Amino acid sequence: MSNFTPSTSPWTLTRLGELGPDEHDFQEFKGSAWLWDGKAVAGWFHSALSKQVSAFANSAGGRLFIGIDDNGLPDGGVPVNIKPGGTRSWLEDVIRDAVAPSLGRYNVFEVHGGPDQPEIGPGRAVYVIELPPSGEAPHQALDHRYYLRIAGKSQPMGHVHVQDVLRRTRSPILAVARIGPYGPHELDRGDPRGPRAFICLRASLRNEGRTLAHHVGLELRLPRALVSKEARRRMLEQPGMQLSQLPGTLAAFRYHPTPIFPGQEVSVSAVWIGVHNSNRAAVSDGALRVGWRVWADDAAPVEGERPLATWGVVQRALRDLRDKPKP
Repeated sequence: MSNFTPSTSPWTLTRLGELGPDEHDFQEFKGSAWLWDGKAVAGWFHSALSKQVSAFANSAGGRLFIGIDDNGLPDGGVPVNIKPGGTRSWLEDVIRDAVAPSLGRYNVFEVHGGPDQPEIGPGRAVYVIELPPSGEAPHQALDHRYYLRIAGKSQPMGHVHVQDVLRRTRSPILAVARIGPYGPHELDRGDPRGPRAFICLRASLRNEGRTLAHHVGLELRLPRALVSKEARRRMLEQPGMQLSQLPGTLAAFRYHPTPIFPGQEVSVSAVWIGVHNSNRAAVSDGALRVGWRVWADDAAPVEGERPLATWGVVQRALRDLRDKPKP
């Protein structure tokens, strides 16, 4: 369905620095002057924003950056208090009603600089607007046109495009609503091969479309080095869990036994991993990731992944493995 995966952690200046200069179907850069003319909100902003929101929501989703130049670098940023209550809060209200029907799901991140980070000025920020594909598409912009992301640009939709979007919304749109550790890690110092930490990861799915999802399956792909016999045993205690060995990876698939209604979020699967001294370095440097693939009826599979080291529970497990037990 899409190569765009909504962020599971806040945007930071470090993440902005990793963007690179390229714009594409899932990414659009706009300089600060696109929103702020130096004294007030730019006169063209509302209509221009509406066009971008329509295009991303009608397509496969993506990110709109405000305060980033054509080279993918912060240009000083936008004032954080353009309106009472703050620029971020104002943007959240404006985006919702920038299209018809109103947009239901999106996110706005506010990225600040610092004393040693002159890329974003004091009292200013870069804004990252994440727009997932919409189950209510097609969305009409303020100029009464429908837009779509084509070859990295937001282009007006023709009649055939509108029909394609309408057909797309008849299929369920399932996405990973959340995935992460469930509870604290379990530290086992009794293994003669050395201490190990067991971590449970739980995944929930949300039906973001307007069509009932009758048949839903979730596959979680785990680094083989993290799946011990004990981790396998714990996973297989879950009814309906199927484990498949792939090169360097263990795939844990679970079919959800009941339909998922539009707007409903359900917990679908839980898996276990084991971190120990032999794989601790690979986890710590971000080399080991958890991936996922979601199936729902006749919709195209949705894929994503996340480094294990980004979760706080994993970081605490790594620290516990480094610390020597108290006598």
